[in-house]
Amino acid sequence: MLIDIHAHVDSNEFFQDIGNVISRCNIIIVNAGVDYESDLRTLELSTKFSNVFPAIGLHPEFVEKVNELENVIPLVDRAVAISEVGLDYYWVKDEEARRRQINILNIFLEIGEKKNKPLIVHIRGGIKDFLDMIGSFNVKFVMHAFEGSIKNALKIEDLGGYISIPPIIVRDKYRQQIVKQININNLLTETDSPFLPPRKGERNEPCNVKYSIEKIAEIKAIPLVEVEKYIENNFKKLINL
Repeated sequence: MLIDIHAHVDSNEFFQDIGNVISRCNIIIVNAGVDYESDLRTLELSTKFSNVFPAIGLHPEFVEKVNELENVIPLVDRAVAISEVGLDYYWVKDEEARRRQINILNIFLEIGEKKNKPLIVHIRGGIKDFLDMIGSFNVKFVMHAFEGSIKNALKIEDLGGYISIPPIIVRDKYRQQIVKQININNLLTETDSPFLPPRKGERNEPCNVKYSIEKIAEIKAIPLVEVEKYIENNFKKLINL
């Protein structure tokens, strides 16, 4: 069983062939909403396809949609995880907007702790603030498409967090070093479909997690089938299956 812990198959890129994409391999796909409309599409997909698990959130780039929170939060009860949430200081430069991102993430961390829901977190540029926050909460979490330092990756491991590896790892030597350093019990796989493909210019798809699995197996010198099982077991621990 393959695991795609973070995808956006509700996006327009999959409108024409969503059924084929989802059924192309034996896989569980955690689809992450990015705003209220996307959250609703995600929940609808999960009712149509048994291997699509919904994650509900409000993407930090959409901090201006903070008024949607009152509609988004009740949907969390219908999800296996909270996502996409986090801090994005790469695209969001305004200090007030960044403070709102922190406040929103704090709300989702409180909900995750209260409802025993893991968070799959987007962090670009805000890793220090995130690490300052996360230790105050008893919550499981995954760093989606982590692109930070090895030092911070090891801190995340020490906190019991997971680092999710997208197929772009096949052409990303820095992410390869992260995989080399992190215990396999703290790794998961994702695609961020339709983004972060193994080959530039292509549409990424959930079944491309096979490339992440292959590269992890190569780096850690572990048989492919064992890596796949480790990732599946890590996923089951994350969502209490």
